[in-house]
Amino acid sequence: MALNINGTTGISGVDGSASAPALQGTDSNTGINFASDTVNINTGGSTRATIESNGRLGIGTTSPSTILHCSSSSNTGIFAQTTNSGNSVSTNYQTPNRIFYTGIDIGGTNSSYTIYDGTAGAERMRINSAGDIMCGSSTVEVGRGNTTIGVTLRPEGRVYYNSNGSFSSFGRNSDNAVLAFTRSGTDVGNISVTSSATSYNTSSDYRLKENVTAISDGITRLKTLKPSRFNFKAKPDTIVDGFIAHEVTAVPEAITGTKDAVVTQSQVDSKEYTEKELANPIYQGIDQSKLVPLLTAALQEAVAKIETLETKVAALEAA
Repeated sequence: MALNINGTTGISGVDGSASAPALQGTDSNTGINFASDTVNINTGGSTRATIESNGRLGIGTTSPSTILHCSSSSNTGIFAQTTNSGNSVSTNYQTPNRIFYTGIDIGGTNSSYTIYDGTAGAERMRINSAGDIMCGSSTVEVGRGNTTIGVTLRPEGRVYYNSNGSFSSFGRNSDNAVLAFTRSGTDVGNISVTSSATSYNTSSDYRLKENVTAISDGITRLKTLKPSRFNFKAKPDTIVDGFIAHEVTAVPEAITGTKDAVVTQSQVDSKEYTEKELANPIYQGIDQSKLVPLLTAALQEAVAKIETLETKVAALEAA
């Protein structure tokens, strides 16, 4: 028969022990026992959980040091999982020392810390034992010519980006290049600094070039340029000198983009732009430094003409 106990009467003075709990079922060494301001839960004659008077809960320890203290001497730990396999928590004390928390996998010594897509289960970010942070890649891809896609942040403060062979890096290094660019495994430019200046460099090494010829029509091409004065719509009170991008036909490599281009559906589908940007203008740009070779050639031609005229004038004056 059942024993009924109300709120004013009860059983006291029967603390029990782990091997002989005060409250037990048919299993004599499984149940609950009591100590001073402490409640213990026991199975198989051993204490598995302890609640102290300060509210701390110890699982696997009788001396919890925090609100929740879980301890195990074997390769076991905490695991909690919903019906969605992408949402779970798991810890192990020994190798592989893993924690899953809504897709976060924390590895142990000399391992890594990984964040997964909570739905698809795909890896999205990893932190390795060296402190490298990798997004979109599980390995550190910091050199030229790599074919993976990902971003790596190194502890020294340098950022590397790889995309199917195109590569760029940001941060100070020994060659003073704070921002470097590589395309298909070949260096194509960088921004470098010294203690007093900044240089914006595009690749120009002779070993990268072929079919080199002199510019012979500098003045003719120069005449097609249409330098103008204008203001940008965003700053109507500021008049500047410059060029209209699509009018610079003499040096087409100085221009990026296409006249009157807008965002297309195919660019949205490829994730290059968002759906909200559909039909927005894609503005052209100009790298005015690329006009320098033409300007130099035209000036040299003009200087040659002037020198020829000066020689003729000198001859006439001497006659």
